[in-house]
Amino acid sequence: MSREFNKNKVAVLTGAAKKIGRATAKKLAEQGFNILIHTGGKSLEEAKKTVEMVEKYSVKSAYVVGDLENLQTIDTIKNAALKLGTPSVLINNAGLRIHEDFEKIRYEDWKKVMTVNVDASFLCTQALIGFMTKQGWGRVVNIGGLSAHIGAKERAHVVTSKAALVGLTKAISMEFLEKGVTCNCVVPGFIADFDSQKGKEKNLKGHWIRHPQTPNLVLKRFGNPDEVAEVIANLCKKDADYINGQTLHVNGGSYTP
Repeated sequence: MSREFNKNKVAVLTGAAKKIGRATAKKLAEQGFNILIHTGGKSLEEAKKTVEMVEKYSVKSAYVVGDLENLQTIDTIKNAALKLGTPSVLINNAGLRIHEDFEKIRYEDWKKVMTVNVDASFLCTQALIGFMTKQGWGRVVNIGGLSAHIGAKERAHVVTSKAALVGLTKAISMEFLEKGVTCNCVVPGFIADFDSQKGKEKNLKGHWIRHPQTPNLVLKRFGNPDEVAEVIANLCKKDADYINGQTLHVNGGSYTP
C-alpha cells in the first residue's frame, strides 16, 4: 500500500552519503520513494555506494555534489529531484561541526556553520515544499543535535545552529499543517563512530575523538544509524500525519527532556 502511494515520489536527503543518511535512504527506498542523495564532495565514493544500495529496492536514485554554501547547489538539488519524480520528502541531514574555544571562534567559521546547518535547511525546504503543497502531502525532517539541548564546550556555533533548527521546525510545521505537510526534528544521541578495522576492539574515532564531552551511555552502548533512521522513516509514512512540529530524541534515555 505504502509503496503504491509513494510511487514517483522523491525523497531528498542532504549530507546523506553514509551513516544516518545512508541508513535513512535505504529505509525510505523500502517504502518505495525514489532517492536523491546530496553530498558535499568529500564522501563522493560513499554517495555512489549509497545509490547502488538504494537501487536494489527497485527505485530510482541519483546523487548530487555541491557545497551548501553555494546557492546554485540548492537549484541543482531541486532540478535533480524533479528528474526523479515529485519532491515529497526532504531530510535536512547535512551538518558541519567545528571545534574551537569560544573566544577563538572566527566569525567566518560562525557564518559557515550557520549557513550549512540552518540556512541550507531553510533554503532546501523553501525550494521543495511547493511541490509538496501542490500535491497536498509532504514530509520535512530536520536532523538536530543533542548539544543544542544539553550544551557543549567549544562548540558555540554548532550548539546555536542546532537549536535554531528546532525553531525552524516549529515555524514550518505551523505554516503548512493545513496543506498536508508535516515538519519534525529528529535528534540523534550518541551514535557509533568506531574504527572497525581492529576486529572486536572498538576505538572511538572521528566525531567522538574531537567531541569535548564524554558520551553518557545509560544503556552501556552507542546507538547505531539504523535506530535513528527507523524514526525518521516512520515520520515519512502516510499515516504519520498527526506527528507535527515535534522534536524527537533517539538516545536510549541518555537525555530525557
